[in-house]
Amino acid sequence: MQRKEFIPGHTVRLVHGGESYFNALLELIHESKHILHLQVYIFELDETGKRVLQALEEAVQRGVIVFLMVDGFGSMSLGSAFKTRMQEVGILFRFFSEMPFPGIFQAGRRLHHKVCVVDKKKVLVGGVNIADKYRGNKEQLPWLDFAILAEGKVAAEVQEVCEHIFSKKFTLKRVKSESYFIPLETDGVKVRMTRNDWIRGKNEISTAYKTMLGNANDEILIFASYFIPSRRLLKILVRASKRGRKVNIVLGKMSDVPFIKPATQYLYDKLLRNGIRIFEYKEAVLHAKACVVDKQWVSIGSLNLNHLSELLSLEMNLEVLDPPFGAALQKEFHQLIQEHCVEINILDFEKKEHCS
Repeated sequence: MQRKEFIPGHTVRLVHGGESYFNALLELIHESKHILHLQVYIFELDETGKRVLQALEEAVQRGVIVFLMVDGFGSMSLGSAFKTRMQEVGILFRFFSEMPFPGIFQAGRRLHHKVCVVDKKKVLVGGVNIADKYRGNKEQLPWLDFAILAEGKVAAEVQEVCEHIFSKKFTLKRVKSESYFIPLETDGVKVRMTRNDWIRGKNEISTAYKTMLGNANDEILIFASYFIPSRRLLKILVRASKRGRKVNIVLGKMSDVPFIKPATQYLYDKLLRNGIRIFEYKEAVLHAKACVVDKQWVSIGSLNLNHLSELLSLEMNLEVLDPPFGAALQKEFHQLIQEHCVEINILDFEKKEHCS
């Protein structure tokens, strides 16, 4: 596979989940002037979904061409009536792999993107779906999640991918950028978009993870929801720890998927005995998919470190290669660990396993 290079000339910002994420998303929609693509796995018509939908409808009224794509399984609750409504308000809408009837065994290949891109200028990529539980409220904390907001040339590449997926053209052909796209100077932050679509021969995110983790010189810091890594990735993490690299993995103390917690805990013994430190986020569900290596390489997006994301889903991450940005994130993540996580000790874990 040909190596994908980082593109210089960007401005980037870490966006936290919850209200901060939805404020950034709504601001992006309000700024749009020409074309907007929103692709997401789960879109619910609760208070949060209605706010986003209203912003999309207002964009259409301003003359913006709005494309909305949701996954047929993750958003099956929207139903056929939603398609009719979208047609009436002028939003170009499509289910990805629409379900003929509800059923878990029809899950198949899924669109797992959480991305919004406008005018080939700005793009927001992360792990946040559109629903109240991701936004939170006064009574309930939002799920822990992150996204990257980037401005620069990578937005044009992301928009092109969204266009091809919406139109069911998975083989990309380079097209000329529209006249309204003005590239930034080349001295900004280096960013690249990576994708996973195993069926179509795309394993860029998985490859980048294995490469960067395998080449780590100091510290690996991972926030991972639904953490059931492949045997190869697990071997890379163990090897890194044995070579003296600090390997810190932040997982959730609670999960919205019942079988995930015991499946992940099955790995605790191997990880802990090989010097890998495990922390559990205790405040709410951890839904984040983020990694920082050596204070300079950052990857945030939709990819979970498990076989489902690697082999069945369409995934998108943004990677940043920038020491100031990486160092700032590492510092912030360590503060989050200190204030909102509990460390799993090998002795405490063994005692708990013995008593259960």
